[in-house]
Amino acid sequence: MNKEFELFNSLFEKNPNIAVLNINHKSDYIKGLLEKIVNSTGGKFVNKEFSKLELSKFRLTPREFEYAVICDCIDMIEDIDRFIKEVYHSLENSAQIILLTKKGNIDPYKLINILDRNDFRAMNKIDIFEEYDLVMAKKMHMWGNGL
Repeated sequence: MNKEFELFNSLFEKNPNIAVLNINHKSDYIKGLLEKIVNSTGGKFVNKEFSKLELSKFRLTPREFEYAVICDCIDMIEDIDRFIKEVYHSLENSAQIILLTKKGNIDPYKLINILDRNDFRAMNKIDIFEEYDLVMAKKMHMWGNGL
C-alpha cells in the first residue's frame, strides 16, 4: 500500500456500508482509491463522471451519502454555490465533503471560502497527494442548513 493511499484512507471512518459519492472529471486514480476504500467496508460507491452530468438538471437524493468527493471539476462549474448546495443536501448530518484539484489549478483557500459560504464547517487543507490539493470539511447537524 502506498503512502498516499494510506493517508487518504485514514480520512474515512470504516463503518459498515459506508456511502460515498464521487463526482470527478477523468480522475481514475482517485476513483480507484475510493473504490478500494468503499469495497473494504462493503459499502455503496456512486461515481458520476462530470462530463456526463447535465448541471441544469443535477439532483441528488437527500441525506444519501456519508462522504462526497469532488475531483478535478470545481473550476468547470459555472454556478458553484448551487452545485455545492445540491451536494450538501445529499449528505447525512455530520458527513464530510472532500474537494480535490490539481495543484496550482485553484487556490485551496478559495475552496475553503466556497465551503464556508455554503455552511460547511471545520475546513482543512490536507497535504496527502503529490499532484492534488485536498480540502475537507464537515456538514454539521443544526448548523446553517444542516437541519
